[in-house]
Amino acid sequence: MRWVEFGQVVGTVFVSVVGAGALLLPFAKWMGALFAKTYVERVKHGLQQETESYRTKLRKSEFLFQKEFEAASEFMELRRRLMPRRRHPEMEWEEACDDFAAKLDDVEVELERYLSTHGAALHDEVLAMMQSAVYDAEDGKFEDVEFGPGRSIAERILYTLEKVEQELRQAVRSQSTT
Repeated sequence: MRWVEFGQVVGTVFVSVVGAGALLLPFAKWMGALFAKTYVERVKHGLQQETESYRTKLRKSEFLFQKEFEAASEFMELRRRLMPRRRHPEMEWEEACDDFAAKLDDVEVELERYLSTHGAALHDEVLAMMQSAVYDAEDGKFEDVEFGPGRSIAERILYTLEKVEQELRQAVRSQSTT
C-alpha cells in the first residue's frame, strides 16, 4: 500500500507542477514580451537620440567647413589683389616690396575688413598670423619706404600672407580627407 500512496503523491505533485507551469508559462511569456518591448524601445530611443546628435554635429561641421572654405577663397582673392604688380619687365623683388610698403595703409584696412568678416572661421594660428600682419601694416605705414624699415616690414607681411594662404588651403584640404 505504501507504493500506491507514494505513486498518488508523486502523481499529484507532477500534476500540480505541470498545472502551475501551464498557468505560469503564459504569464512568464507575457512578462518577457513586456520587458523585451520596453528594452527595445529604450534602445531604439537611445539610438534615435545618438543619430540626431550625429546629424546635428554633421550639420555644424558642414556649416563650419563652408565658412572656412569661403574664408580661404576670399583670402586668396585678397592676397592676389594686394600683391604688387610688375611695373616693367626688369622689376626686382625690392621694388615690388617698396610698392607694397607704399600702400600699407590700404593693406591694413583690407586685412582688418577680412578679419572682421572671417575671423570667427579662422583657426587660432591663422588668426594670430593675420593679426600680426595687421600690426605690421599698422606700424609700417608710418615708415619711410626708401630709407626706413618699410621694405623689410612689407617683405615680412608678404611672407606672412603667403603662410596664411598655405594654412588656409591645408585646412580646407584636410577636411575633405576626414
